[in-house]
Amino acid sequence: MDNYFEWKENLKENMQEVANRTLEQMQEDTILSEVKNRHEGYGISAEHYIIMQKAFKSVKTDMDDFLKLLPVEDKNALNTVSSLYNSAIDMGVVAMEFAAQCKRILADLYDKEKSPLEQYIDEMESDKEDFEDVEEK
Repeated sequence: MDNYFEWKENLKENMQEVANRTLEQMQEDTILSEVKNRHEGYGISAEHYIIMQKAFKSVKTDMDDFLKLLPVEDKNALNTVSSLYNSAIDMGVVAMEFAAQCKRILADLYDKEKSPLEQYIDEMESDKEDFEDVEEK
């Protein structure tokens, strides 16, 4: 994997690149099986959604702790803000892992899933095959 990362002006593009590299790293570290269907894709997504919720809960707890410190003048908020920062970073990591898994699901299901138009075209082509051309004499 190329370790060079070119920072772009658009934060979303940077996050997409991080998600791509996260997927590459996951594939290097572990053998990921192919996502066979949308049900399996949903299961993978649901698993990472739960992990994301846990990370968000940690951020929420830290925010609640920070709020409790506001009325107390002599309390130092640095520890609470430090914890909030770490929780936010952890949530970002979990979000990138979630995005990487979604990218994997997209890639694996892309050829398997067909749009209604593609299904219609396939049906029309199979109908054409069912008919025999009449030979002229």
